[in-house]
Formats: sequence, C-alpha cells, structure tokens
Amino acid sequence: MKLLTILSILVSVNATAKDLIIKFGTIAPADTPWSKSLEEIKERVAKESSNQIKIKVFLGGQLGGELEILQKIRRGNIEGGGLTCAAMASVVPELDLLEVPYLFESSEEADFVLDNYLLAPFTKLFAEKGFVFVTWAENGWRSIGHKSKFIKSPSDLKAVKIRSQESKVHLAFWKKMQAASVAIAIPEVLPALQTGVVEAFDNTPLFTLAAEWQTAIKYYSVTNHIYQPGVILYSKKFWDKLTDNERKALMGPGNSQALGARANVRKLGDSLIDTLKETGVNVYQLSKSEKDNFIKASTGLAEQSVKEIGGEASKIYALIQEGKKAFKAKKK
Repeated sequence: MKLLTILSILVSVNATAKDLIIKFGTIAPADTPWSKSLEEIKERVAKESSNQIKIKVFLGGQLGGELEILQKIRRGNIEGGGLTCAAMASVVPELDLLEVPYLFESSEEADFVLDNYLLAPFTKLFAEKGFVFVTWAENGWRSIGHKSKFIKSPSDLKAVKIRSQESKVHLAFWKKMQAASVAIAIPEVLPALQTGVVEAFDNTPLFTLAAEWQTAIKYYSVTNHIYQPGVILYSKKFWDKLTDNERKALMGPGNSQALGARANVRKLGDSLIDTLKETGVNVYQLSKSEKDNFIKASTGLAEQSVKEIGGEASKIYALIQEGKKAFKAKKK
C-alpha cells in the first residue's frame, strides 16, 4: 500500500514537472479582437498539449511598453508576445518598410503581399535576431486624432506636437509633414495627451477606443495613412529548449492563424467610427483629393527608408513591389 502511494506521488510530481507555463506579453487591451485572438491560441495550445502547455497572457502593457516586451522576449525572460511591426523594427529593421505611409492601397493587397511574398524572408530574418515567427496579425489602418482641429492636409500638421510610435519610418514621416513629433511608449500616451505634452496621435479607431485615447481628443481625421500589421512570435532561446511535440502545439497552423486575427479586427468595420462619434469625437473622412495630397507629400519616403535601413531592405522592397504587381494582375 505504501509503495502504491509513493508511486502515485511520483507520477503526480512528474506530470506537474512537465507542465509548461508560457508568459505572453502584449500592449493589446482586454476585451478587444486582439485579446480574443490570443485567447483562441491559448485554448488551442492547451487542448493540443493535453493541458500541459499553459499560456498566460499579460494584456495592456502589464509587462511594459512594446520595446520593453520585445527585449524581454529576445533575452528569453518572456517566452512569447504579440507586437506591432513598427516595434519589431527596432530589432528587425526591414519591418519598418511595412510602415511606409500609403504603401498598400487596400487590406486585401496587404494580405496578399504579406502572405505570399514576405512570410519566408521575414521568418528567416526573425530567426537571425533570436525570434521564432508564428503568424502575421493586424493592428489596421492608422488615422490622426487631435485635441482641437481636423487634419485635412499635410500643412495642418506643421508644428503639431504629435505622439509618434517608436519607429524610424514613423518619425521620418512626421518630419516630412513638418510636425513636432515625440516618440512615446503606449502606456504613457494618454497622460501625455491629458497634460499637453502632445496634442495629437495616430492610431487605428479600434486601438484609440481600447486605450481610451478618445477621451483626450475632440477630432479624428480618417487619413488611413499606414496599414500596420502585427506579429505573433516566441523567443528562440526558449524555443530551442522545447521538444518537437511542444513546438508543434505552439506553432499550430502557423500563418493560417492570420485569417482569424484579421477577421476579428475587420468585422467591426465602420461601427468603430460610429462609436467614436458617440463618445463625442468629431470625425472627418478625407476626400480622394485630400488623401492624394498626403500621398504626394510622402513621395520619396520609401526609397529614403530603403537606403537608411540597409540590410535586406532593398530585396524586401522589391518583393513588396512584385507582390503588389501580382495582386493587381490577379484582380483583372
């Protein structure tokens, strides 16, 4: 009887020892399409691993801003995360090319290029910098919120104190618009708006509402100047210690997961603009000619970025152009 008890305890301890707890960091707030997508991944991994792999998601920047989360993942202090490509570009500079304003003409075009032309090269670049790429995700189309006016033309941005994401391309764009940009991490943006450190920002309607930034502005101009993808990834230091079965469960269907992540964001559609209006924010949709003025003012930024980024930037940009051309041919 004593032997059976000891064996039972040993089996229990051994099973517990095999449990894998994964810390997953993101700035994505709770109760959003992003948190829903991460919950789906968490549930799938638990099921496929017979509940031996447990993902603990830290939402809303609980583990720091994006750059802080990124470095923790790279060092292996956090096992995985969901980040914007602009943040990831601090380590994989070629990603900044995806942040070039008016690079993509539609979400469908962006999907086609990302999935068919950029998946393999970026998977390789991620591995070289200590990350395991799982799937593209989505932030969406960024537009401009301001405390006291609409932004209808590049001249409206002159000398405007605007919060910039910590990205070289974003900062270069605001400089080209003659704005007075300030790079500020996500957790610090709302206080900066409230205290007047900045008077404007750019982000998607979804993130604006999720982070409650709309409480600090009165005007939102739908410029849709940047389509911003995100990524789901793991630390390579952590990944290299796993068994094949553990890797299989964590990778799942790979980039096929992008379909659900994008759908979760996009199905909200125009309802987000309506919600902004309901909160008291005035919304302005740029006309085609007004948008064309922004496109014209952004001319040369892509080529400038390719030169400044170096590395594989030239090859990546050529792939983007090849993908865009193929997408247009496919639509005919």
